[in-house]
Order: sequence, then structure tokens, then C-alpha cells
Amino acid sequence: MRFGSLNYFFRSLRRLFYPKVCVLCRLALISKERQICSYCLRKLPKSRWLNPQENPVYNVFRGRVPVGNAGSFLVFRSGGITRQLLHEIKYKDNRDLAVLMGEMYAEELLQAALPPIDYIIPVPLHRRKQKQRGYNQSQAFAEGLGVKLSVPVSTDLLQRRAFTQTQTRKSRWERWRNVADVFVVNNPGELNGKNIMLVDDVVTTGATLEACVGTLLKAGAQRVDVHTIAHAKE
Repeated sequence: MRFGSLNYFFRSLRRLFYPKVCVLCRLALISKERQICSYCLRKLPKSRWLNPQENPVYNVFRGRVPVGNAGSFLVFRSGGITRQLLHEIKYKDNRDLAVLMGEMYAEELLQAALPPIDYIIPVPLHRRKQKQRGYNQSQAFAEGLGVKLSVPVSTDLLQRRAFTQTQTRKSRWERWRNVADVFVVNNPGELNGKNIMLVDDVVTTGATLEACVGTLLKAGAQRVDVHTIAHAKE
């Protein structure tokens, strides 16, 4: 048996005994299914908040910082599907799943016919934290959005200049204080008059996103939209 044929044999054998499975129900995926099976896709708790202002994500920032459009792909419920997906993305290094979330959300945003975007910017991680995690899940989500929306993703315009502790279990005030003045814009001229889509994995109190929006607007951005994989109530 030739090497090529032998390699094909073992690859086929591996697929037989170790098939790709749905990240939610763990059943084997069939042809053309990616990460999530068709059955579980139908159960995703999509927010459907495509109205640019009348939605809970927009209300997070109301009276705090001016945002253009705002929304989240999924609704977060304790113990639900969204929690499983975020855990897979954040703690199991499933970068492909984060990209898929961006692609799927982009399809909904295209239907909403939102105003044009010049750059998609993911909320940056400090290089120390990114090294710990292995990758920036918000960047992977942004890349999925960028492919479908045909908008460039910028990872060097907005940077986090200070390492901060996790926002988990902090009060709203502690979260805001934890990220105040930690973001900086490189080459502000690139943002002058531009429309930006700022993306992150989850929005809860909005403290991190608020700090980023303020930094981008001060640097000359004309409008900053905010979109995330999920929205979680405090």
C-alpha cells in the first residue's frame, strides 16, 4: 500500500472513531456542519436586537458614553447554551468557534442594513494576558465579522497599556475604575472621521467597552458602534 493510500486509510479510521462533534450536544457533526449541529443551531438564544437603539445593549451605555448602534448576537442565561459556547471559546481555546460566531452574527447585521463601517476593532488584551490565554477571543470574533461584512479588522490602532485584574465579581464602580485610562490609540490620524465597530465577547456592566468607546471618540472617531457575542445582565 502506498504512503498516500495508507495516510488516507488512517485519516478515515480516525474520523470513524474520533468524529468531529457538536460543541453543545457532543453528537457527531455531519457534512457541512461546523462546530454546532443543525439541531443545536435552532436552539441558540439569539437576541434579535437589530434595532440600533431600542435594545438592552444600547441601554447599557445610555447617558454614559455616546454609541452609534449596539447589539449582541446571543442572550446569556445562567446554565444555558450561551454559557457553554463562551466557556468553549474562552477556556478551551476554540478559536474557530469564535470566528463562526462572528460570521453568523454578521449575516444578521447585513439584514439590518446598518450604516457603513470603516474598521472593526476588537477590545485588546494586554500582551501578558494574551500570552496566558493563547489568543484574543474578541479578535477571532472580529475576524468572523470582517470576512462576512467585508470590513478590515484593525488590531493595532487600539491598545491596552496596563495589565488589569479580571472584571469577574467586581461591582460596577470597581469595574469602571479597573479599566479607566488603560486604553490608548496608536496613530490617531487613522481614526479621524471614521466609523468604528468595537467588538468584545460579553457585555455586562459595559465598563471596559465604555472606556474603549471614550478613547476612540477622543482620538477622532466619528461614530463607534458596539457589538458582542453575548449580553449578560448584572
